[in-house]
Amino acid sequence: MKKEVGQLDATPSKRLFLSIIADYDLNRSICELVDNGLDVWVRGGKARDISINITLDRVQQTITVEDDAGGVAKSELQYIVGPGQTGTNTSEETIGIFGVGTKRAVVALAQDIKIRTRQGKQSTYQIEFDEDWLGDDDWKLPVYEVGELAKGTTIVELQKLRVSITDEAITQLKDHLSTTYGRFLRNNSVCLEVNDEKLSPRFFENWAYPPGFPPQRYTGALDTADHGKVRIEAVAGLSRESSPAAGEYGVYFYCNDRLVARGLKTFEVGFTKGLAGLPHPKISLTRVLVFLNGDARAMPWNSSKSDISTKHGVFLALHNWLVQVVKGYAALSRIWVGDWPEKVFKYKTGTIKDVLIDDFPAVKKSFLPPLPKSRPRYGEIITQKNKKVAKSKPWARGLYEGIIAADLISKQHLEERNRIALIVLDSTLEIAFKEYLVNESGTPYNDAKLLSIFKNRIDVHNEVKKYTNIKATTWKKIDHYYRLRCKLVHERATVGVADAQIQDFRELVERILNKLYKLKFGED
Repeated sequence: MKKEVGQLDATPSKRLFLSIIADYDLNRSICELVDNGLDVWVRGGKARDISINITLDRVQQTITVEDDAGGVAKSELQYIVGPGQTGTNTSEETIGIFGVGTKRAVVALAQDIKIRTRQGKQSTYQIEFDEDWLGDDDWKLPVYEVGELAKGTTIVELQKLRVSITDEAITQLKDHLSTTYGRFLRNNSVCLEVNDEKLSPRFFENWAYPPGFPPQRYTGALDTADHGKVRIEAVAGLSRESSPAAGEYGVYFYCNDRLVARGLKTFEVGFTKGLAGLPHPKISLTRVLVFLNGDARAMPWNSSKSDISTKHGVFLALHNWLVQVVKGYAALSRIWVGDWPEKVFKYKTGTIKDVLIDDFPAVKKSFLPPLPKSRPRYGEIITQKNKKVAKSKPWARGLYEGIIAADLISKQHLEERNRIALIVLDSTLEIAFKEYLVNESGTPYNDAKLLSIFKNRIDVHNEVKKYTNIKATTWKKIDHYYRLRCKLVHERATVGVADAQIQDFRELVERILNKLYKLKFGED
């Protein structure tokens, strides 16, 4: 049994505005206002030209956004301030669907807000609100009739800003708008200006066309349960530029032609161990652009359109295919690292390969041809070169592995790597002399004799000289680096070892090992 005993007032507090603006900065807020104008243009069939002008005044610290998209009717003015209210038909391929974007954007930017608008032949209307209105529980807002604007014009004026307008902020905004609306700006009917500068579209399709591995264009559609079909086009490949510092690689998502996520490198899109690997300069040529078009309610964006919701059904349907594509091109980038100029960058033109996907959720492959073999590592090359020697003379294996170890040490980001490498090289040389006397000289040496000789390094050198014709100048160098090693080990002050010294000593040791054991070095 239940009985009504009263009613609750569920009218939201206007503090709601302040509680939902934390994730809004200048770029995102301005984009919300741009979205409004573009939505009107899209709903009108893109039949007329549209201009959106943004003015950021560094002196007055004010922002003005003006568009001629069509204006807002008097009957729809409540949509500007009512949370959750929107005049957008969400079944269209628009980008303003949540009914909170403009409200959050203007409150996030300013404490003093004035909006003037004129639709068609109607009068020009103005609404305005400030911190006092936000602090009052009354939701009523006066509507004023003011001097006429040009037909179809809306002007948003923001004062008492919560953000600071600087040269850097303006530059960043221009870049953000050029990339976010690049697919709109390629249409000559769309003009977007910041401080009277017309923005040009910026894209991320700087593809390379290496033979056998051109970019691939995947096309298909995805049926959603409630919102019809989502058309899918994705282009994946290797970029003709590497910008690991700027982070301009990874996965880019466009929803209804608006860039929503730029350069994703998260585990959800494949940048994790076991797939593409963790983000690293070696895979910084990897680029995947995903274009989704359809019912606005079917787009997998978050409410601020600043990221993709990875739990959304559309994203989940694409996930298995997407991570395999990212994995494939990341592997190709890694395989050719060190050879990018010759293997990738020089191939500036070509044809994108088309791949039709009938069922995206069922696809778990990239459709790339078999990848070329990975470039063998230095250690693998040297081991393979000396395989026969190691088989007949197992005592020689540790000698060429000493060179491999010194090479690895020299490539580490260690402040004392040269000191460590020099000690490894000299130890390798000393062991090489011992193995030569025991296994190559033809003279039997018992333990006592070897112990006696190796008490003094000069005695070791003199003993080896009996069986070899190593030049006197070479022995002089060997003595020099041995004394340098002794300084490092025995003297109080640690001497510095230059890269050039390590390179010279390594080449010297390699020549000795080649002469004594026929060991081979180098990658050719």
